[in-house]
Amino acid sequence: MKLRAAAVWVLLPVATAASAQQPTASPALANRLQQDTIVAVWLMARRGIALDRVEDLVVRLGGRVRHRSRWLRAVSAELDRRGVDLARNAAELRHIQPVARFRAPRELPGEPVRVFVPPAAPAAADSLYGPSAMPLHRLNLFPLVEQNLGGAGIRIAILDTGFETGLPAFASASVVAQRDFVNGDSTVRNEPGDPANASMHGTGVWSLLGANLPNQIIGVAPDAEYILAKTEDVGSETRVEEDNFVAALEWADSLGARVVNSSLAYRTFDGGFSYGFEDLNGDIAVTTVAADSAAARGIIVVTAIGNDGPSYRSLATPADGDSVIAVGAEDSLGVLQGFSSRGPTADARLKPDFVAPGRSIFVVDPAAGSGFSRQSGTSYATPPVAGAAALMLQLHPTMTPDDIIAAFQRAGSNETSPDSLVGWGRPDAALAATFPFGIVVTSPSDSVMTEVTPLVSWTVPGLPSFAQPVRYRIRVATDSTFDDLLLDSTLTATEVRLTNAFLPGDGFVLELTATSSSDLSLTMPPAVRYIAPDWAALTTFNDPRGSAVRERRPTFQWTSPGVVSPPGPFTYDLTVFRVDNRFPAVRATGLSETEYTATVDLDLNTPYKWQVVSRLEQDSAVTESEGTFLVVDESIPTTTLLFQNFPNPFPNRTTGTSTTCIWFDLAEPGRVQLDVLDIRGHVVFNLVPGIHFDATLEAGRYGRGESGLAGSCDPRLQWDGTDAAGRHVPRGVYLVRLQTPAGAFLKRVVYMGPGF
Repeated sequence: MKLRAAAVWVLLPVATAASAQQPTASPALANRLQQDTIVAVWLMARRGIALDRVEDLVVRLGGRVRHRSRWLRAVSAELDRRGVDLARNAAELRHIQPVARFRAPRELPGEPVRVFVPPAAPAAADSLYGPSAMPLHRLNLFPLVEQNLGGAGIRIAILDTGFETGLPAFASASVVAQRDFVNGDSTVRNEPGDPANASMHGTGVWSLLGANLPNQIIGVAPDAEYILAKTEDVGSETRVEEDNFVAALEWADSLGARVVNSSLAYRTFDGGFSYGFEDLNGDIAVTTVAADSAAARGIIVVTAIGNDGPSYRSLATPADGDSVIAVGAEDSLGVLQGFSSRGPTADARLKPDFVAPGRSIFVVDPAAGSGFSRQSGTSYATPPVAGAAALMLQLHPTMTPDDIIAAFQRAGSNETSPDSLVGWGRPDAALAATFPFGIVVTSPSDSVMTEVTPLVSWTVPGLPSFAQPVRYRIRVATDSTFDDLLLDSTLTATEVRLTNAFLPGDGFVLELTATSSSDLSLTMPPAVRYIAPDWAALTTFNDPRGSAVRERRPTFQWTSPGVVSPPGPFTYDLTVFRVDNRFPAVRATGLSETEYTATVDLDLNTPYKWQVVSRLEQDSAVTESEGTFLVVDESIPTTTLLFQNFPNPFPNRTTGTSTTCIWFDLAEPGRVQLDVLDIRGHVVFNLVPGIHFDATLEAGRYGRGESGLAGSCDPRLQWDGTDAAGRHVPRGVYLVRLQTPAGAFLKRVVYMGPGF
């Protein structure tokens, strides 16, 4: 009592100082305090606070530190009620929640077996693997086993109830570390005082990975190195606590684990607490956050989805993690088992990710008279998938957890229609290992082609030598139904040229199927539509806002996409025409170059556009400039003119231009009036005279910007579609009227309205 009184005395100043930033507390904390005088809690550190300070806080509160998690930035501790009350005011903390006391997941009855040496089978593997062969067959693991892949060099951590390391089935297993997180020692097998069946579950799970007893049972990865973590106490009513799971994950990471098998699934806990469905979003449960943190560090975490099916949304933690591989259970015929939990997660992600055999699975059973039994549950569907991941890493060491998941998805039996019953289905491990990164199209490199007779090329990254040679079937069609086939061919090369030229805007879809020397096939579906570019891209006098040039014989330039011969090369016809009547001022045909200089003078201050007709054999495509251009004369004009406003119509969505520009030339000085009129002749907006211009103007050229070139416009001679009061006028046709000593001039303006 004296120690606790001293702790309270020390913490009182801290509580007062922290009143402005009290940590949040889980609603479940109050219920736990009503049930127990000493509670286990997670103390989440505030940003910038070292975990050492949190541990010191626990000691000052008279509590006991259980574990610390660098991933969660939290400490789990035992505190009495008074200590919890004081912690709720501690400036070091951002959140407090009880450590969940797991109830064991629902277990399914096992089946005793009588062991015998099986007779020789048609496949040597069936005889060697005995009753344990079925899951390897269903996941198509034997092609990898035949390549001497057994997980060598890969460290697999198993989090479970305990492990009988002295059994003959594990005589050749390499155990690099073992730790009992329940009792705090390094012995994971049953010890005096433990329930007789304490290690049964963990031993059975491990046997599907690491056992090596020919003619009886051989695991998927007998050559791997194992890290064994006893995290669950089956002998007490409180079972195991969350912090054991988190601590074991961080310990496994420190020892270099590449794969973690967690045949544990938790949602309901002692004390009446459970995670609601809304909590299963990958960000709430401590075990889920820790599992995702492990994946972020490159560890492949494979976990059981739970045995609470067939209800919808019956998955359990940590299977809701977005980077965790959650595994459901099917039988030897591929039928989903009723007990297998379903998804999706609270944030609508599909779970499970995959399924594997989980009905009547032959495992090592230290409690059975024969030493073996048949067990059912997602617990036993999980290890073969974890083993398959280990074999993938042995063959492709640089693969990340995301890479492994993507490879399994491409090789899943339900790959085309994943759902929350079986996810992507049962992964074909040999197929995933043969094509670990799928088929990657390298050309065209973008959905918009750079050639009109494109080269289609692809690669198969990570293709192992034992899978070669590979043959490819390529299908090219105008749409994804493949009703209009352009190409259907089988070849061993990884490229093909399409020699029929695509017109601008036309395109194709592509399906590729790669088949290995062992007849494993992977199909890349038509996910992208490749579109042909314009046959000519105008690079001069093509500004939608308008352009200007001083040379009366300007040079026109354009580029064209690649084309093979035949049907190439391109030939071109070029035309320059007046905007007002489309009368051609320049015309050239049969050009072979992508540049042409006009051979006649263009009229000054006259709006022109230009176009190129690109030709390939009997096909042609027209490209016209988006904006007008003028040959400007900077001298005093000889004629008074009002030019057509630009853009017209306006506003212009293409250029984002909300105003229109007005140009005029004045050949002699005098009084000038420039107005915008409605169709009835009423003035809606006045430009000259006004705040920027006097009534009398000097001779000159008006409306140009300072450069007098591309898109240039004097902001004083723009109209934005408003009247004198600043209100937008109705959409429609208006008139620009210029009155000068030389006469009056009119141009029609089309206003599209402010919301266009």
